[in-house]
Amino acid sequence: MSEHPGAALPEHTDILIIGAGLSGIGAACKLRHEHPGKSITVLESRGNSGGTWDLFRYPGVRSDSDLYTYGYDFRPWTRQNPIAEGSAILDYLRDTARASGVDELIHYHRRVTAADWSSGNSRWTVTVERAAHPSPDAGAAPSDVVRPAASEHSTHDAVDGAGRPEPVGTGDTQQLTATWVFVATGYYGYDRPHIPDFAGVGDFRGRLVHPQFWPEDLDVQGKRVAVIGSGATAVTLLPELVARGAETTVVQRTPSYILPLPSPGVAEKVLFTALGRARAARVLRPLMAAGQRALWVASKAAPRVVRAGIAAVNRRRLPADVSVREHFTPPYDPWDQRLCVAPNGDFFAALHEPNAHIVTAGIDRFDADGLVLTDGRRVAADVVVSATGFDLLMFGGARLSVDGRPVELPERIAYRGAMLSDVPNLAFAIGYTNGSWTLKIGLVVDWLSRLIAHTDSVGAASVRPVAPEGLRTRPLLDFDAGYVQRSLDQLPRQGDTAPWRMAMNYFEDRRQLLRKPVVDRFLRFDDAAAPVPEQLPTLLTGPGESGEERTVQLDDDRFICVRLDGPSDGAPFVLITGLAFDLATWPMSFVHALADRGYRVIRLDNRDVGRSFRVTSTPPSARRLLRGPLPEGQYSVEDMSEDVADTLRALGVERADVMGFSLGGMIAQSLAGHHPELVRRLISLCSTTGDPSVGTAATSTAALLMFPGAKTRDMYIRGRLVMSHHLAGPGFPVDVAYERQLAATHWDRSLDPRGEAEAMRRQIGAIRSSGDRTEVLSRITAPTLVIHGDKDKIVRPDGGPATAEVIPHARFVRIPGMGHQVHPMVVPRLFELVIEHLGDPREG
Repeated sequence: MSEHPGAALPEHTDILIIGAGLSGIGAACKLRHEHPGKSITVLESRGNSGGTWDLFRYPGVRSDSDLYTYGYDFRPWTRQNPIAEGSAILDYLRDTARASGVDELIHYHRRVTAADWSSGNSRWTVTVERAAHPSPDAGAAPSDVVRPAASEHSTHDAVDGAGRPEPVGTGDTQQLTATWVFVATGYYGYDRPHIPDFAGVGDFRGRLVHPQFWPEDLDVQGKRVAVIGSGATAVTLLPELVARGAETTVVQRTPSYILPLPSPGVAEKVLFTALGRARAARVLRPLMAAGQRALWVASKAAPRVVRAGIAAVNRRRLPADVSVREHFTPPYDPWDQRLCVAPNGDFFAALHEPNAHIVTAGIDRFDADGLVLTDGRRVAADVVVSATGFDLLMFGGARLSVDGRPVELPERIAYRGAMLSDVPNLAFAIGYTNGSWTLKIGLVVDWLSRLIAHTDSVGAASVRPVAPEGLRTRPLLDFDAGYVQRSLDQLPRQGDTAPWRMAMNYFEDRRQLLRKPVVDRFLRFDDAAAPVPEQLPTLLTGPGESGEERTVQLDDDRFICVRLDGPSDGAPFVLITGLAFDLATWPMSFVHALADRGYRVIRLDNRDVGRSFRVTSTPPSARRLLRGPLPEGQYSVEDMSEDVADTLRALGVERADVMGFSLGGMIAQSLAGHHPELVRRLISLCSTTGDPSVGTAATSTAALLMFPGAKTRDMYIRGRLVMSHHLAGPGFPVDVAYERQLAATHWDRSLDPRGEAEAMRRQIGAIRSSGDRTEVLSRITAPTLVIHGDKDKIVRPDGGPATAEVIPHARFVRIPGMGHQVHPMVVPRLFELVIEHLGDPREG
């Protein structure tokens, strides 16, 4: 997995990810999938990917959270062992990177030492130092590599870190620029473990080992091993060392809460059998997350009850001569510090073996033969393992600055647990202290993806959170663990209310990060050269009610609702929306950008939708839409285009540029074919010709379109969200809050919201009634631009090229990653293509 350290870095990258561990690989996979047009670079200071899981090689290393929640939501853990060994996790991470092509984006032996944001050109300048592993020959390190000291406390090479030392800087630096930076280094400093100030450590004649630098040549068979620590590492090491034949003693200053975690139960096995591995894992993920949360809530609400319950479980598992009160009763409440797990109770089972021991006391000093405890007892040892944890290190130790001014972390406030106040285009990854790390990271990356898309959609160059005046703050992490308490004064702060509060609740974060609008009043979009107005970030929190609305009476039975934006004397630009969509579907960023260019933007509700007239004919059944005669009174696409022609004449529009989406594209094509005098230039978006051999819907989409109508507003919104997720392309992910508000607006605007399903079947019937329109399209004389997404599920992607081939001299453009949606994040590209195609509207 390693790469030669001399591989060239790009001069610029759209998204820079620092760290190729669990968080970095997950972020790169998601962002590459959702933003296929952006360049992504991953920098890793080590020589391999995997982060913690490549670094830790101590015996028995494993996760301390279940893999259903610790694994990625987009690539579920499909094995039945919820707690996995480190090598299996490492394989999972690397397989994920390979499957997504992320392994090709990683540059190894690259450590970020500094990053400076320039407001002048809206990008980060990142200083990268080449790193290298110290020479395995302790006496002959390369001249440009500094060998780390074995220990600040030893006078000889007692600390055995020579097996797998961390890479160090070589002094060789270079720079690259980045639009966005995502720091995925976690918050531990891995270069050096936390080493308590042990007296007499230099007198010890044995080997002092730190778990993250476990020597490959260390054979513990028949040796006396003392493990200092009471956390997850010590809980993992004891059963493994005992099994390897070591006389093992765990020496803990204070106990931890330890719960046995049973092997997969009957329910899990049934799920795997009934649903298959991937589906079962997706079901288990929220269930496990809910279980984690329930235990944490119970621990806070009734700590004495939970404490007693854990003690009872421990007592049943332990041998009679091991005191629960002395060795398994911490002086704090459950979940004030992280709770440890023992898969299948292996830690407790090991204590039944004659070569396993546990003592609880402080360490007074080392001596030549082991440890002297504060109560006078001695623990003889040939090997001492210092499982005493780490010190915190934010951003991998990189120095941040904005326009040359250093970013002092304690002066910054975390926004949504993902960004820092007044620091543009930078996000970071800190997982949960009371649950699986990855649950939080997945939500943060999803939110970041939406924010990047939104920033692009409004044409802004950067975005930064700005904290309100007088915001009360508190430490970033509300956790009593020693490694946290030692470093709180070096960390950013958090606020006391959302979105400035660092929530440690997956379900609350899911509401805050996924379901609420990505834009709020605390975000500032700093614009270097945006094609849309500054106020658009607030408009794009949902569908806009911009413009003047009119009802245009066409005859006794027909009326069309229109909205007019832009100058009254501007060149008319008509937007015709698609199947079962109303005029509010068009993103406000697109409407306002056109209006700012001087266009008179005319949006229409088609017949049978929004506030336009409803047809009273019987809607075709699902069976009749597939085959057989359509009901009497069924209208056609040509009839709908006549509605548009009559509306333009009623508005006094003699000639217009026309753009149609989906069914709206068919209407626009028909308008241009039958009324060439009305159409100056034509744009067909995600549409087709009616030829049944091209552009047909996926079977799954056709089935969704046939669902019965919603009887309530909430049911309608839920149904539209299902359809939005189905139709969205991977390059333009669904913004749930935006889509929910769009659906609500559609329901509220509709003259007959409970009749939406029947109206949609009539519109589908119009498409079938018109059949193959190839001959009409061949008569179009207006210069035509055809645009289509390559992930369209309702109008298959071959419908776009087929349309362009039939219309004389039409130009075709494919948008990678786009599905069947006019999503705000596609607006910059659409706007660019449209303006280029329209040219000067004063010209014929």
